[in-house]
Amino acid sequence: MTVHLEPLKRPNILLIVVDDMGFSDIEPYGGEIRTPVLQALAEQGTRFRNFHVSSLCAPTRAMLLTGVDNHQAGLGTMPPFHSTNQYLQPGYEGPLNHRALTLAEILKAEGFRTYMSGKWHLGELPGYRPEDRGFERVFSFLAGGVSHFHDARPLSAAEATHSRYDEDGRDVTEELPEGFFSSDFYADKMIAYLSEQEDDAPFFAYLAFTAPHDPLQVPDAWLDKYRGAYDGGYDAIRDRRLARMKELGLEPEGLPPNPGSGLFPAWDDLDPQEKAEQVRKMEIYAAMVENIDHNIGRVFDLLKQQGKHENTLILFFSDNGANPKEPHFYPPNTEEQIERDFDNSLENMGRIGSFISLGGGWAEVTNTPLSYFKTTTYEGGTQVPLILAGPGIGRDGIDTSQLLHVSDLVPTILDFVGVKRPEERDGKPLAPIYGRSWKPYLTGATHTPVRGPFDALGFEMFECRTVRKGDWKLIFVPPPYGENDWQLYNLRDDPREMNNRAEQEPAKFKELMADWEAYAASVGYIKAGAKKQLDVMSPEEFYQYRGLD
Repeated sequence: MTVHLEPLKRPNILLIVVDDMGFSDIEPYGGEIRTPVLQALAEQGTRFRNFHVSSLCAPTRAMLLTGVDNHQAGLGTMPPFHSTNQYLQPGYEGPLNHRALTLAEILKAEGFRTYMSGKWHLGELPGYRPEDRGFERVFSFLAGGVSHFHDARPLSAAEATHSRYDEDGRDVTEELPEGFFSSDFYADKMIAYLSEQEDDAPFFAYLAFTAPHDPLQVPDAWLDKYRGAYDGGYDAIRDRRLARMKELGLEPEGLPPNPGSGLFPAWDDLDPQEKAEQVRKMEIYAAMVENIDHNIGRVFDLLKQQGKHENTLILFFSDNGANPKEPHFYPPNTEEQIERDFDNSLENMGRIGSFISLGGGWAEVTNTPLSYFKTTTYEGGTQVPLILAGPGIGRDGIDTSQLLHVSDLVPTILDFVGVKRPEERDGKPLAPIYGRSWKPYLTGATHTPVRGPFDALGFEMFECRTVRKGDWKLIFVPPPYGENDWQLYNLRDDPREMNNRAEQEPAKFKELMADWEAYAASVGYIKAGAKKQLDVMSPEEFYQYRGLD
């Protein structure tokens, strides 16, 4: 249903982001995970089949909040994975730099109230926290991931130096309350901020869940909500999801299941204990996603009680594809250390003191029908669900026609509220906006594609390099997920990225390679050197960013 605004009345903005959620997890995208709130939101608005982000969370969040390409906004790579030739270079500073204005900074100057609750991951030094970048009320986790409970246990020793919570500009030094669970608490804080607003100014609210990022954990009352739901294993869930996606119109009727990368054991190759562990992981992951939906519903209930829901533009998406990495991925963790320091018994999985991850087998299933996962620029790394609903949206249902990018969100939102981004900060020019406004398309004013067949769209992270142009995709992926060569796919005919067309289409290959080189030059891409900054510097030194600004 389309809601028409009163003349000159600016909409509120509610931006909801989840962390490492797979493409097909939620009901509106074919999943079996119970998400009635998001299903209702999708039925009121538009869900997109071809929306793209970075393959890692912090670069996505940099582009989300600024509209500037991550290589110019300070997140050219994800801390602390800089090579020595990238560290502190322009566009690779580590925190969100000041050549980009955040949406909160822009809207606050225009009279919006600005609230944030959840994961920041864009800098924890003074001058780089959410309060310094336009948010008036804040409860935030400053790093990338942490235990979801009150123990706030870091993912690794390297993460510990910046794994902290911040509230309204102050470190949360006292212990979190005993019943703390990240998703519940983030929703509590956002509800408090919205409830305490005394004037009728429009608001920009950024609700950034850490879930379902590992460690996979839920409160005890949620532990068994999916008991037995995944006993059939990977293929059974993949097939059911794909069938549902075809019914919805998200996927073409003749699309076969994605066979996967072949990098992980097949279900039938697992022994009974391994199957039990894999089932339990997915049960807890699914409960985390349903818990997110429950908490979004609590925020929506408040907006309805306040009479603000119909005048709020709501956006929901995931910051990248599903996560295949195990706990020992986070340096300097090892498998032996994880086994020694955590209780990952079947009985304790999902509880305090456990550290489990979704793993590669389930990551490929949750990304059905896309290829690969987080950290790669295959579709499973960068294509995510997006639901958009609210005043002025003249389209509904499922949109499979548009190639859209996370950097488009800032210009689109500014267009909806009638605000222009300044051209400079303190007399210095800002980095250019990479995205473009979708408003003419979303309002039904034009059927012209937001991004046409001649507009190239670039991606790069961890030396996974990609350019998208119309139906075509040129991609370079290093080991272990690629062969250090460029491959060319036609995603209209081959959405699973199975048939490399580089030899058959030399002219198209050359055209897209020129587009990649132009993109890389325009955003200041720096190819990673052989030596990592953490080889010459401790994590504590790394996160001081000495010499920054």
